[in-house]
Amino acid sequence: RGPQSMGVLSPLSLFLHFFVCSADYSAYLDGGGAALRFFVIGDIGGMPIWDVTSTQKEVARAMIDRARGIKSIINLGDNFYFTGVMSDSDPRFNTTFEYVYRDTRVPWLTIAGNHDHFGNVQAQISYTSKSKLWYFPAPYYNKMYQEGDVSVEFVMLDTIELCGNSVDVQTGSMWDVIKDAIKKKWNGEEMEPKDPVIAERQWAWLEKKLNESRADYLFVAGHYPVYSVSSHGPTECLVDRLVPLLKKYNVTGYFAGHDHSLQHLHSEGITYIVSGAGSRSDQSTGYKDKLRARGVTTYWHYPPFSLLHVLSQLGVNDGGFVELDISKNIAIVLYFNKKGEIKYKSNLYPRWMAIPSSNIGKSIDGEL
Repeated sequence: RGPQSMGVLSPLSLFLHFFVCSADYSAYLDGGGAALRFFVIGDIGGMPIWDVTSTQKEVARAMIDRARGIKSIINLGDNFYFTGVMSDSDPRFNTTFEYVYRDTRVPWLTIAGNHDHFGNVQAQISYTSKSKLWYFPAPYYNKMYQEGDVSVEFVMLDTIELCGNSVDVQTGSMWDVIKDAIKKKWNGEEMEPKDPVIAERQWAWLEKKLNESRADYLFVAGHYPVYSVSSHGPTECLVDRLVPLLKKYNVTGYFAGHDHSLQHLHSEGITYIVSGAGSRSDQSTGYKDKLRARGVTTYWHYPPFSLLHVLSQLGVNDGGFVELDISKNIAIVLYFNKKGEIKYKSNLYPRWMAIPSSNIGKSIDGEL
């Protein structure tokens, strides 16, 4: 789970730990050793000019090539750029989602991002009844998986309800979004929840679900990252309110998108994974030193520096996704680029395991 003190371990404990990890690691390349497998991806929302980006198509093909045996896909929001959708019959459900990902053939556990809140989030929830792939039953919800003696729980949040949006626009045009963003920056306004009562209701629900969970692996997912080295940086609302809950209830890890990159970070026993490169990418690491000063370790970030960075937000450069291969004693986290190449791996461990992790990350090709 994280870089904790190993203490004194008996020779038998060390042998068993090495044996279990080695056996699971040997099968990770094809996912064959995992009882439960999931993809994690965010920011798949295409573009309003062309409904799907070239990077998005390549990432989708890489996912489809590995989709056999996948249980479901964790979809971290910003599903339709730049202003969401207005109805559950919007053609972009087909052009940006169904036509691109239909061959994954598994449920997409979906939440809303800030761009989705510029439109009608309820329309995305309603679309659940029209699709075999799209699963978005409520603004926030939880989902349990059990395979043999392995259990995994995902708690899916609406972090925009919890913390507010970057601009105060709903059902507006892109020009409205730009105008309000300029106004807020000019006035130095901070994000805050639109409806504090609704936000507190979700916070109470979250703590209840975390307290009730008996899953071997417990993950929380939201669109906004708690910590990120990229353009948006940390979300202070989540640092203040969510981090204490993650620590209190021994959560395995937190997944987020929002920043268009792949990241592996760690702080105070909790793993933070950003997977927001589903349709475009961001090579920024502008917050890395600031996070280090706060005690947050950045193990890896993708993509690396490129002179083509100016084109990356148009979805014509890098992209990628994350895969979880979960077994009883270890979870292998694989980080793929848009070509389906493994660029990095890290490990997570079940909440009950007494032996902490001494190998939480390993670079595949030394890109960091």
